Order: sequence, then C-alpha cells, then structure tokens
Amino acid sequence: MFRAVLRSCALLFTLAVPLLAGCAPTALHAAQPGTDPLDAQDLTPRPAGSPDVLVLAVSGRCPLPCRSPGDNIDYLTPRGTLAAVMATLQAQGLSVQGYGAADHITHHRAVTIVQAQVGAGKTVPNEQDGFVQLDARLKDAYDAWIAGRSNPTRIVLLAHSHGVVWTHALARAHPEVPISVMIDLDGVCDLWETDHRRPVQTYLQSLPRNPYGFDLSDSCGSVRVGHIRYDLKDVVYPNVAVNLEVQSQRLLSGQGGKMIANLPFDALGNIRTDGSSGGIRTFRVNGETHSSVTLPGSRAVSWVRAELGTLSAHWGSGTTAAQPAPAAP
Repeated sequence: MFRAVLRSCALLFTLAVPLLAGCAPTALHAAQPGTDPLDAQDLTPRPAGSPDVLVLAVSGRCPLPCRSPGDNIDYLTPRGTLAAVMATLQAQGLSVQGYGAADHITHHRAVTIVQAQVGAGKTVPNEQDGFVQLDARLKDAYDAWIAGRSNPTRIVLLAHSHGVVWTHALARAHPEVPISVMIDLDGVCDLWETDHRRPVQTYLQSLPRNPYGFDLSDSCGSVRVGHIRYDLKDVVYPNVAVNLEVQSQRLLSGQGGKMIANLPFDALGNIRTDGSSGGIRTFRVNGETHSSVTLPGSRAVSWVRAELGTLSAHWGSGTTAAQPAPAAP
C-alpha cells in the first residue's frame, strides 16, 4: 500500500500523466554467473589499447515539456557525473572508457531538449543511443576484453532514476559478465511502464527471437524475495560484485520551516536474489533531491567516489575479474 501511494503521488507530481498500471508479479529465476571454460594456462592478455575499466551509464526521464521516451537524452555525460566516476578510477592509474545512453530502448532523435537537465551553456546531440546500443557495447567488451583474458576489463554500471531499471536489466540479461560495481542513483519505476512497455514490445516483435531470455518490457515488474515484494530494479543479481545505492531524502526543508515532498525517490533498499544483502551499500543522503544526487559536487556523488576509490585501489594489481559477492549469512 505504501509503495502504491508513493507512485500515485509521483504521478500527480508529473502533471496530467495517465496513471501507471500496477506492476504484475514476475517470476524470477536467478542465473548464476558464467565461468570461462578455458583453463588458467590458456588465458591471454587483453589487446593493446583496451581499457582496464569500462563504465556504461544510463540517464533517466526528461521533465516536461519534453515527451518521454522520444526526447530522453544522456544527461549524465554533460552534467559531469560520468566524468567524475571515470576520474575516480583514473586516479588509481587505471585506463578507462565510458559511454552514456538515454532512457530509451534504442537509438533515437530527441527533439525537445530541456536545458535545465543538461546544465547552462551545455549542449547535447539530438541523436541519442539507448539500451540496445549499450547492450551491444557490453557484449563486444565481453567477447574482446573479458572472456578468456588473464587481465579482463572490469565493468562499472552507472545509472540514475529510470536508468537504474535499464542497468539492472542489463546485468540480468548477461549473467556471464562479471560486473565489478553497479551504481544506482535514486532508481525509480514511476512512469517507466507508461513510457516503455509498448516501445519495448514493438522492438522485441521486430526481432526473430527475444535475445534477453526474459520479458524486457516487464523490467519494472515485481518479484517476491522473502516476505517483501520488490521492483526488479531493486534486485541485485549474482554477477554483480558490489552495488552502491543512493537514495534521495524523502522530505526537504522549504521556506518558513515547512517540509516539502521530494518526488520521486527510491523508497526501498536493494536486495540479492537469495534475500541477502551481501555487497550492497546504501546511502540515504539528506538535503539532496532526486535530481541533485547526480551532480558531481553533491554529497551523493562524493560518497560514490569515495566508495569506488576504495574498491578500485587494488584493481591495477589483479589479473582476474571481479567475482560476485558472497551471500550474507
């Protein structure tokens, strides 16, 4: 009931948008991370010029007056969020490549770009990549830089708002790919189904077969873990070693000491498919909104950078990719 009320409030906040249908229960079958069939002595180094770390980022929904999902853009790049994460890794002496994508199933042309979303004086191209292009980058990286390599490229996923839905679906679709760190900046499902269910279904119907092994259009479906029902964007899969989760504050101080609602916000902490919380670190930041948690100078991003800096301090000395975190007892 609590989550239903939250979603209703978020929908009112977005002004005259049709009510989001309730998430239908989803059967969740946790795939185990893949293992490379090659013996250790058969591993070979990565090709010259390949990165130590690949960061894949997905932004969230655009605000009015834009029309989502067609006008959704990658704003984590112009805001400097992606660069801040990459700089943290580069400070450890690691070579890093990063790519951003929009909250959309595939490549598209955004017509109305809201300047406030990208920052004053900054521009973004109208042509924007989506989930399909990010998925292709991950698969290419796995084939060329991870599988059978003695020094495999590490993968870091970064996402905000609706983008968190896409990165969790990406990890779910590729249990064979070790994800060293998944960064969730205030992930929400509000309006995701309204925006994406039909476009995703249309895209999947255009393919000879479903390449993902599950219904991608139901990526905001719900699943019961233990005694609680979770949105799939709150579920951390076994191939993810560490999940850094940021949640914005529920209420913010307004003028005259009045409390104002911060909508939307991530209401529930993440969980493993087995009900444990191993490798999941959650930071509920005070005084920052759903949008401001993405700003490079925010407390949220500062916390992410500090955690990531500690995690990656030894990455340059190892020869094996990150393994999934052990389940908590």
